[in-house]
Amino acid sequence: MKLNTMKALLDDAEKKKAGIAAINISNMETINAVMEAASVAEFPVILQIAPIQLKVQRISYREIFKIVAILGKKFNIETALHLDHAEKIEECIKAIDAGFTSVMYDGSSISLEENMENSSKVVSYAKDRGVSVEAELGRVAGAEGQEENFLKGLMTDPKLAGSFVKETGIDSLAVSIGNAHGHYKYEPKLDFQRLEEINKEAKIPLVLHGGTGIPDKDIRKAIKLGIRKINFFTEIDREFVQGFIDAYRENENIYMMNGQDAGQNRMLKKAIEKIKLCRGY
Repeated sequence: MKLNTMKALLDDAEKKKAGIAAINISNMETINAVMEAASVAEFPVILQIAPIQLKVQRISYREIFKIVAILGKKFNIETALHLDHAEKIEECIKAIDAGFTSVMYDGSSISLEENMENSSKVVSYAKDRGVSVEAELGRVAGAEGQEENFLKGLMTDPKLAGSFVKETGIDSLAVSIGNAHGHYKYEPKLDFQRLEEINKEAKIPLVLHGGTGIPDKDIRKAIKLGIRKINFFTEIDREFVQGFIDAYRENENIYMMNGQDAGQNRMLKKAIEKIKLCRGY
């Protein structure tokens, strides 16, 4: 395994006009499945984990870094270890100090001025340590509401994209163009014209959160318009959990052993599918 910065991976994806799947991991089984998927697909993948996942799993930043480093020895892949949706500067610092190669500061719930100020602070700390930074402009919704009018009010303003990137010095920008986290309540309608305008203004790799449920054709079109990182969590994690459920129904006496195998295999298959989708060839 070659652990690289996310900036390096996304810059290479830009040259190829491709995207890179960023898949959330949380334990040995999910790490194994995602890295094996990248090996099979013969294309880089971004391993990412959010502070809330670490809290639930009771794993520290240093511990998850060491697990990735140990398991990665058996895979000939290129990857980045990325902190997803950190709402506190301190969380970004902890991840950077632990060895993460990229972090996302999520200031989408605070004022634009605070978002820019805090993102700049994270960039300042990260740059000195060779770590890349993602930030969010606008707000990607979650389960709190996915109606079209609600989403439109949260969308990224293309007119602010250029100044936000210039003032903060970030390496990639997460955008809100009708995408949402979790399961979509309605068929997602991505605003591609807005995306095209953001891409012209930002001039850095763009990130699409909420990849679960977005049709393949829309993922491909988004990549053509500047999206270089596509986040997947719910859809792929669901495959892992379903493996345990199926194993339990089949034989409740040995479901733990069979479930781990079934869960990894289901997750592996779905992760390969998403990596190849983003790869585009």
